[in-house]
Amino acid sequence: MSLHQPVVSLIMPVWRPHLPWLLEAVQSALIAADHVPCELVVVDDGCEEPVAEMLASVRDRRMRVLRIAHAGQSAALNAGIAAASGMWFRFVDADDVVTRGSTSHLLAIAGGDNVVTYGATQVCDAQLRPGSIIGSTLQGRVLVDCLLGRFHTRHPSMLFPRQVVEAAGPWETGFRVSADWDFVLRSLEHAPVRGDNTIATLYRRHARSVSRTADVAAGEESRRLMLLRYFERHPEEKGTALERQAWEALYSDRGCAYWNAREYQRSLEKFALAVRSRPVEGTLDVARFLARRIRRRVAPRRGARESGVV
Repeated sequence: MSLHQPVVSLIMPVWRPHLPWLLEAVQSALIAADHVPCELVVVDDGCEEPVAEMLASVRDRRMRVLRIAHAGQSAALNAGIAAASGMWFRFVDADDVVTRGSTSHLLAIAGGDNVVTYGATQVCDAQLRPGSIIGSTLQGRVLVDCLLGRFHTRHPSMLFPRQVVEAAGPWETGFRVSADWDFVLRSLEHAPVRGDNTIATLYRRHARSVSRTADVAAGEESRRLMLLRYFERHPEEKGTALERQAWEALYSDRGCAYWNAREYQRSLEKFALAVRSRPVEGTLDVARFLARRIRRRVAPRRGARESGVV
């Protein structure tokens, strides 16, 4: 197969990049495919300095830059999908590092089947010093787990068949955050997953990361829209235990998030909604969270007393 007929299309949206990180991301994405024919479609989301000029030093025929008017990450990903010709898609970020051979590995896991494959993500700081790992052991049909927030992976560490991407539809442009969760959820309505804990992406968490800058309310609104649209697509599940569980999970999660943000009144309001959605399970979730918080506050004081500091 020629380079003009890629097996895998890697789509990288770019907006106000940090040039050294962008160059590292591009080079790692191209290396990650090893011997699999691939293309890298870099989508310039209306950057003030054209990305094509920023990447002029990259001499690789597999990379091309598509420039669009600024419209946000989801719109840039949709433009990249429309321009790509591969039979598999991987969506990568302009400030992360794709690990060597990971695209080839994700393709090998698929084994030619119509499955979404995934690996693990190494969370790092801005200098790529490693921290925690985001990973999963789930296999097969994991739609419900994804809906409830129990399928722990990140989209740059996933590989999607073209037919699944087309069936899922475009990335949602109306979400301030969590558009990736919504897209993965819609994809899993059409295919099972197959994966392992091989690290596929080094996730560079820094001051400009979306996960750092997004506020709690934006996360709540995006997840609420995601749930509403899911149950619109699946009206047979409205009013069921699954719907109640999904809303309880949302309210419990946001209650915890508001509490951690010291917005205690809003936290208690969300906890009350969680209990109303599922009285027993909601109460237990709230109690577990508060117990964890109490233990964290008591432990340092106990340690200080034992050491004689207090």
